[in-house]
Amino acid sequence: MRRSILLLTTAVSLLGCTLMSLFAETAVARSGVASAAVRGHAGRGVRRQPAAAEGCRPKRGHGCQASAKRLQRGGRPHGGRPATRSQGSSAPAAAVKVRAAQIAAVLAAPCENTQLTPEPGNIALVRTAILCLVNRERAQNGEMPLRLSQDLVQAAEGHSQELISADYFAHVSPSGETPVDRVRETGYIPGPSVGYVIGENLAWGTYGLSTPAAIVSAWIASPGHLANILESQYSETGIGVTPQVPAGLGSGGPGATYAQEFGVIVH
Repeated sequence: MRRSILLLTTAVSLLGCTLMSLFAETAVARSGVASAAVRGHAGRGVRRQPAAAEGCRPKRGHGCQASAKRLQRGGRPHGGRPATRSQGSSAPAAAVKVRAAQIAAVLAAPCENTQLTPEPGNIALVRTAILCLVNRERAQNGEMPLRLSQDLVQAAEGHSQELISADYFAHVSPSGETPVDRVRETGYIPGPSVGYVIGENLAWGTYGLSTPAAIVSAWIASPGHLANILESQYSETGIGVTPQVPAGLGSGGPGATYAQEFGVIVH
């Protein structure tokens, strides 16, 4: 039986779209990944762009990107970094030291259990391994580690389980629920007057491609997924792992389905 690895990346935002797909052959196992990122404002004045804007026609192995504009809020681009406030000459130096120390701590700590095959009894260890590998990739690129948000964990767990129960693999559910809808239901977005950046990476794998190491390696090898992992604005994350593969995808092989949510609230 031929086995293959499928990489699918989609990102649909309130202001534009990117779409890329890649297919490669392997003789080891089956897996698939998908990512999405949404930047927006929960309040009025935002209009959703089509998922595939004119001129955005993806080709196999290539990406495309529609033009995007940033919302203005509070005198600065929405989703941008806040202006640095002067708090004395020692404040910036102290912040740099703290940042450097946190990044160094991530790089110094080994990531354990990265070769585990997900099973009902080891899901907590698998989630921890995913977080460690993702934060290590961020640290290697000079980005701060992500911290867990229980709201995002709830959204990720719910989606990974729904992918199995409803037998599909996508960011938008058959009922039309989007990543932002799922995150909003948890209360992560505190109200209609705040900005947010929400991202989602999905993956499924069988046999050896279901381990944390294999899943994160596949994400890192895909530009869309890596962009989510390395996005400097994200500060929080949640990871869901279900030790099954959607019935229509895994050809009956044992494996696991992953969902990782990324987020930041822009006040």
